[in-house]
Amino acid sequence: MTSPGAGQGLRIDELAAEVGTTARNIRVYQERGLLPSPERRGRTAYYGAEHKQRLLLILRLLDRGYTFATIEELLIAQRHGFSLTDLLEVHSVRSDRRSSGTRRRRLPRGGVQAVTGFELPEDLLDQGSAIGLSAETSSDDHFLADEYMYKLLRELIVLGVDEEGLDRIGTTFMEGQATAASAIEVLVETLRDSGMDQAVIEKRVTDILPGAGAAARLIFLSAVQTLLSDNHGFPKS
Repeated sequence: MTSPGAGQGLRIDELAAEVGTTARNIRVYQERGLLPSPERRGRTAYYGAEHKQRLLLILRLLDRGYTFATIEELLIAQRHGFSLTDLLEVHSVRSDRRSSGTRRRRLPRGGVQAVTGFELPEDLLDQGSAIGLSAETSSDDHFLADEYMYKLLRELIVLGVDEEGLDRIGTTFMEGQATAASAIEVLVETLRDSGMDQAVIEKRVTDILPGAGAAARLIFLSAVQTLLSDNHGFPKS
């Protein structure tokens, strides 16, 4: 038997035994793009420490009830430099919202102004309200209800973005998101024109959203990388 300590890697059955799953499951994760392909030497495939680490992560996420589509979205975001821990917190916040109907988080004493040093621009809050990010019009606290939005806003401020810059970034970004999101209406209209029942339409559209979100995030990141490379001399990744 090959020893991982010898630097040769593990065969698929050895890897499955070590992490407590089956070789068939490992192949399924590979087919879905969740697990990188192994190194092939001759007719034998070998898996290294990175494969084992990724596989353990996948199994933990599945145990927590995450779907393949959601796991794919998380891994794509992680590959582009996002913190997986932060993303898991965001998903937990969203799950809490669905179960409780609330969108509130605990802000520092003094509310949003303690975070930003100023009240959020009204235009930005209006845009957030228009796409459902703010539960109440002109509500700073509700704008920061999402943990990930809160951390992103703080990071922008730490980097020196002022009130005007924040308004420009946020408004441009959310207008783009609203436009992109309207594409889902094509799917809804197509299903509706086919005579499909409303309840079935709602389930079909809801089921496709995790994959659509992963694709939209990847497209956004790729477009940003191209813009940075073409306009600002950033190295191509």
